[in-house]
Amino acid sequence: MARYRNRIEDRRHRRGTNRYLWPGRPSSSGRKGDSRLSAAFLAPVTLVLSKTVRDRFAAVLVDWRLFENPFLLIEDIRIPIVEFDRASDIESALKGMADIIRTNFGITAAEAKRDPDSRVARLYAGWRRFSEYEHSQNIGASTHDDIRAFWSQPVPIESRHFAEWPVYSGLANHGTALYLLDAHHDLAQWVRPGPKDDDERKESEELLLRTLSGFVDPYARKQPDFSYEVLLHFGERSRRVLASGDVFGYDELMSLEHVIDGKFDARGRFKGKVIAFGKDLGIQEFVPRRPLPQNRRDVVGPFAFCIGTFEQLLTNTTHTEQQFDHLKLQAEKFGGLAVYRDDLRVMPYGRPDSDFFKIEERRTHHAGRAFFSFRRVFGRVSISRTANPQLKDKAGREGLVVNRARNELQFLVIDLLVDFAARFFGTGSPIREEYLEEAQARAKAARETTQKVRTSQLAELRKFMKTNEPAIAAARTRIVQLKSKLSDVVRSKKTDEVAVISSEIRNLNRQLQDCKPPATPRKLANLETPFRQYRDLFGAASDEMADLRDEVAKAEAQIGRDDPGDVVKARVKANSDAIASFLDESTKAFVAKFDQLRNEWRETAAADKQRFAEAAEPYLKGKTSQTALASVLGLIDQRRSEIESELRSKYAALVKALDRLKEGIDLEEALSVIDDDRAELEDRLKEIYQVAQLGIAVEIIGHELESLDVEVRRNLEKMPADVRSTRSWKHAFEAHSALTEKLRFLAPMRIAGYRNRETITGAEIAGYLEEFFKRRFESEDISFEATKAFRAISFSDLRSRIYPVFINLLNNSMYWLQFVKDRRIVLDFRNGKAVVSDSGQGVDPDDVGRLFQLFFTRRAKGRGLGLFLSRVNLAAARHHIRYATGEDPRPLKGANFIIEFQGVNA
Repeated sequence: MARYRNRIEDRRHRRGTNRYLWPGRPSSSGRKGDSRLSAAFLAPVTLVLSKTVRDRFAAVLVDWRLFENPFLLIEDIRIPIVEFDRASDIESALKGMADIIRTNFGITAAEAKRDPDSRVARLYAGWRRFSEYEHSQNIGASTHDDIRAFWSQPVPIESRHFAEWPVYSGLANHGTALYLLDAHHDLAQWVRPGPKDDDERKESEELLLRTLSGFVDPYARKQPDFSYEVLLHFGERSRRVLASGDVFGYDELMSLEHVIDGKFDARGRFKGKVIAFGKDLGIQEFVPRRPLPQNRRDVVGPFAFCIGTFEQLLTNTTHTEQQFDHLKLQAEKFGGLAVYRDDLRVMPYGRPDSDFFKIEERRTHHAGRAFFSFRRVFGRVSISRTANPQLKDKAGREGLVVNRARNELQFLVIDLLVDFAARFFGTGSPIREEYLEEAQARAKAARETTQKVRTSQLAELRKFMKTNEPAIAAARTRIVQLKSKLSDVVRSKKTDEVAVISSEIRNLNRQLQDCKPPATPRKLANLETPFRQYRDLFGAASDEMADLRDEVAKAEAQIGRDDPGDVVKARVKANSDAIASFLDESTKAFVAKFDQLRNEWRETAAADKQRFAEAAEPYLKGKTSQTALASVLGLIDQRRSEIESELRSKYAALVKALDRLKEGIDLEEALSVIDDDRAELEDRLKEIYQVAQLGIAVEIIGHELESLDVEVRRNLEKMPADVRSTRSWKHAFEAHSALTEKLRFLAPMRIAGYRNRETITGAEIAGYLEEFFKRRFESEDISFEATKAFRAISFSDLRSRIYPVFINLLNNSMYWLQFVKDRRIVLDFRNGKAVVSDSGQGVDPDDVGRLFQLFFTRRAKGRGLGLFLSRVNLAAARHHIRYATGEDPRPLKGANFIIEFQGVNA
């Protein structure tokens, strides 16, 4: 065992002294062993290709299993390291490198006997002893057999694999490629056939995505020159797993409703921007509860910090429902509070299994006060070697070395989160009480009132029909009797009897009108069929009554002896008396109801006067010390404030209701209309759910589109420079881009999270539109202008989100411009608003409220999708689009659409 131990120590010593892979390419101190162990964990064989701007190509090929044999001397293992000048030399160099690897095993006994003291003999003896040991442990196939089996075949890398490396393809002048061969179990899950919903497979895939996503600081205002991507090869095909651009970045962070973004100084004081419930609260400061150590060995140093999140419940959030659902998906992929050192991630901080800042631990004590949830936050701590020298990585890059500086960093961030949660976000914070509780109370009260009205209406309707249905049946029977009687009277010409019948008909008609169906809810539930039957019954009775009135009028005209003028006067007086009688009865009923209401509210007010006294009674009975006096007084005032706030809301509602009655507003009709509108919205929602089936198909297409788009673009861009300069190549690339943009427009929420935002200028938008519509502008004699103010704006977003919106708006304008002679379109920017204006006839005022509704259109053969999708698409990034109203700018007299971009610079 002594010899074995010495060999291990010797091997470690030799590894530790090799500080350079190649001349002029230093590795980070103390990191080579970590990198080797990490690579060996992923796959047994690794090929590394590298190229700097100034140096030649370099390559190293390693089979890590060679180092698993403790019976070999490190100096006997040969690892090929080569340099070459051209990328095309890689394949020929790889064959020679594989031959060198093969010299480390597969040696026969005869070869070993020729020179017992040679390297060959030592290798033979080492592998024999190691295989004997493995067989004695019943391990199965020996390591030696595994290595021989792998290297008995050519190295499974071809030129198509190298072509994925931008340096090889001539698209970059520096970079590194890492090829992992014969991947171990976890990594092989990505390429191994099998069910995609297998738990083990999903766990392995999620771990890799979590580990490599956001490897470079996505919240840095200036992105470092560091990019990467992970590719899988399936036979002749390849697929991208992820790239450095697949992140939740700074622009997305600033679009959240809750954000903290700033810096800690050397004393631990924080200063930065705070956004709560979508409201910018400006620059806020934080001072730690205790001073930081100033000892050089313990000092933390200045560092940047940002964090953002959104409300846990849809009922609380200021985001739209679509934004809320989208953010939940983003949180599953990119959520967490990570640590970055010189823009590179320090693992495992930020992963679900490593809550370094104890966010979830605090939530277990009180979720409301702690507020932040680890799985729903996005953010990072940014440190550096120069500013934070005492914050050091562990040997395996698995976190920071435990020392006082690391503990103080943890303390500062935790202290800030606790303090800001109490001040701005969590339960009891003034901001939450101001922006959230009142809104929730209003919404809850409105829902409860609507439900009460709906239930009450249904109950009253059921009672009304049950009470009046016999009266309608009796009225119909009496109408038949009066018709028969009237026929006899007309034949006998009894004038006095006609007047009696006419009087009875007026009374019967008034009784019948009392049975008229009231305004009904849109949703009748199980009363649908009974109500229709009742409505039809009343309708039949009304028609029969109308026929009887006509016959009486004819009878009075035929056999009446009175002067026609007297007959008219008598009829007017009779009808006036009937209306007056109805009003007298209604007034009497109103006064009785109002007196009853007044008495009830007097009793309620008297009871409410005692509420505070009852609530304060415990404080009067208890003993209060001088030290607790301030606290008790605060509790008393708080209780008064709570009761007063509730009572103000309660009595204000009554006063407003009486004001509405005074103004002549029919509250029951208004509530009925609101309920009808709500029911209509529910019906529309069902229709949208049906349309969602189409959305599922678009979702599937979008999922495939993204990967196919990446592959097509990558391969088009890898074509030789002379090919890429041809007109045919440019047209093919533009056609592919146009196709993917149009398909992407149909699935904005699905695709939005997969691409990097970039700075978009007004000049770029205008140039794109001029090129896109060039032929139509000329053929349809349309003048297009983008003002200097518009061309000067800039903001950050996805081109695939913004360009289709402008394309749709211009398409609409050009359709309506065909009906006028003066055809102009102007893009302008005034008062912080972008304007798309045309010289057409404009939008009818009655249509403005419906412009952005799904399927609403006034265009012949239009589908009503464009403006709806534009609003949804822009809302995903908190941009807003609407039709110009009020004081909005209107460059031209026709249609004017206003777009308010988030974070626009003019």
